[in-house]
Amino acid sequence: MARPKKEIDELRIHQVNIRLTKIEYEFANRQAELAGLSVTNWLRRAAFSKRPLKLRVSPMHRAYYKQLIGISNNLNQIARKVNRGEYTKIHSEIVQANDLLKKINKIFTN
Repeated sequence: MARPKKEIDELRIHQVNIRLTKIEYEFANRQAELAGLSVTNWLRRAAFSKRPLKLRVSPMHRAYYKQLIGISNNLNQIARKVNRGEYTKIHSEIVQANDLLKKINKIFTN
């Protein structure tokens, strides 16, 4: 079965050529790559969209985000235990959380 034909007002029949500097092109190319689009589609959406384009999160950043969520959960658990007065068990958890924070700090500073 063939794809349905587009209405005349949906067809892209006009072509606009633009010239970009090397820096402009590299910027547009990088932004398009981050959004998972071609440069043409990125420029079209950037020109006519009322909302800012969303960037795709790289797998590396997604992994960092998951680690930060885990650390956040650990800190919340520690805070609850401190507020309940459970000081005896908490020392090892504080040391563990501190080690994780040091590792993350090394990742982001290198």
